[in-house]
Amino acid sequence: MSETIDTLDFRRDFPHLDRCIYLNTAATGLAAPGTGEAAARMYGELQSRGYDAQPLWMAERRRVLGLLARLLNVEADWIDFASSSTDALTRALQALPLKAGERVVVPDDDFPSVKAALEDLKSRGITVARVPIADEAQRTEALIDALPGASLLAVSHVHWETGTRVDLARLSAACRARGTLLAVDGVHAVGAIPVDASLADVYVTSFFKWTLAGFGLGLGVVRPALRERLEPRQRGYANLAPSRLLAHSHANYPGIFVLGAALDYLEKLGHARIENRVAKLQAELSTRLIADGFAVATPAEAAAGIVALKVPDPVGLARSLDERGIRTSPRGAMLRLSPHFYNSSDDLAACCAALVTLAGQDA
Repeated sequence: MSETIDTLDFRRDFPHLDRCIYLNTAATGLAAPGTGEAAARMYGELQSRGYDAQPLWMAERRRVLGLLARLLNVEADWIDFASSSTDALTRALQALPLKAGERVVVPDDDFPSVKAALEDLKSRGITVARVPIADEAQRTEALIDALPGASLLAVSHVHWETGTRVDLARLSAACRARGTLLAVDGVHAVGAIPVDASLADVYVTSFFKWTLAGFGLGLGVVRPALRERLEPRQRGYANLAPSRLLAHSHANYPGIFVLGAALDYLEKLGHARIENRVAKLQAELSTRLIADGFAVATPAEAAAGIVALKVPDPVGLARSLDERGIRTSPRGAMLRLSPHFYNSSDDLAACCAALVTLAGQDA
């Protein structure tokens, strides 16, 4: 199999690309072919067979867990399904064996859900320290410097606003050397870059971005050594005490069927080939924008699919691009562009040309 992907081979699988230049996968990816049919299959079986179709649901669940285990470099029984990455992270953090007087750290500018998931810990007498990030290129270093005395580090694998990827291997080594637990939100990473979720004690993600599987399903990976110490706060028939499982009821089986179809599509293309393609497009777009005089906030050596531009009016600029058929997202002080494997160099060139024109109009 070729190590590169020719977008012309499959752009027809994503008809929205005929109507616009879609550089917004970090917000929501275009659904993979076959996902709608997969959901219909689940509901068709439910309509025609009811509970008699349960063996089919369970078989697909086991199959998808196997696909996820390979993708994330973990064992299938490390995984709990949830409704989203936020749901999975909240359940996991609530269940951690932390006590009053302990200290946890989080980047001050991390995604709101990551910071909010830690708020409940304050009511248990736990201190939440927010680490300022003065330099994107030093994001990993700043977090390592904040670890002494910390019981937990919670962090996004890829920053939602700047697109900076933390060095997960370095963070993992530093945390384990100090006995600090590491919880990671990988929603902006999985499907865009290689992910070794075994490096974290807790790793969560959803599937509506780079994995092209829509909403309503997420997961949490928990290392076995930590699983034995969890104290789940949310209990149900699926995790009655003394179970350490975080999933307390049935999974989203239609979502599992959809995810299975999306992963089948991505595996056929090859995850490594897709990740290489994403890296190439990100680097090409960043290089073009820097050459055009734009301030790119995403460090080249720590990128993961996203290109973040520092601009005076991200909301206005995104609106102007949208009027030209170019889809992007304003995020805080940044304009976020996120090409996926289905984008082309022509897409990037057209976006850059539009940005140059708009910048000239504002000058």
